[in-house]
Amino acid sequence: MITVIARWESSQMSSDIEWQLWRQLKGAFLVDRFHMVGEHPGFDRGNLYHYLRMEDALDAAQGERAFLEPKGRRPITELPQGDIVLVLGDTDHDNLAFARDHETYRIKTDGRTVLYGTTAAGIALAIRCGQ
Repeated sequence: MITVIARWESSQMSSDIEWQLWRQLKGAFLVDRFHMVGEHPGFDRGNLYHYLRMEDALDAAQGERAFLEPKGRRPITELPQGDIVLVLGDTDHDNLAFARDHETYRIKTDGRTVLYGTTAAGIALAIRCGQ
């Protein structure tokens, strides 16, 4: 099972556009569930669960946690292959405060770019699938 936990983007794109990106990942990589953090009325869709706090979203997920962060400690090539929970931030927030060192995975970008959650998840899932 693949679960994605992400914060709704608050400064870079609208929720409609962001959900379209997440939906594409769902289809391409067979994501089972989305746990989205932040309040967004009107986004009650199948396999999409809302939480006001990151702690609650993490508690509700099952699988080995993988926090995708530019400052993660482990290389992305070491992602777990079983049930996995990909945890992503948004432009303004990381999730390092919730992670243990061995749960952080690095997706490094050259230059000062914003690492959108959807981009990081796409990279991680493609690598995990052997692409």
